[in-house]
Amino acid sequence: SEIIEDLLEESKLFIEWTAADTEIEIAAELVELQVQLACWQYSWAEIRSNVQQRIKVSEQVKIWSEKVLNMSGLLAAN
Repeated sequence: SEIIEDLLEESKLFIEWTAADTEIEIAAELVELQVQLACWQYSWAEIRSNVQQRIKVSEQVKIWSEKVLNMSGLLAAN
């Protein structure tokens, strides 16, 4: 649980440091993700103790992970 809390904080900071150097559309998506991370961080005690909440968060994390990977350009064919 402590590791996840640390990852949430590190992810928020990473977005803060990188969003300013991206296109405005990507920066807006990253800020939206940063807000979502803050919400999860704020509610983490409740989320970790509730299986349904953890499942919901894991589904949302998968969606965000795919979005961020697509935004990164790492999947683009060269």
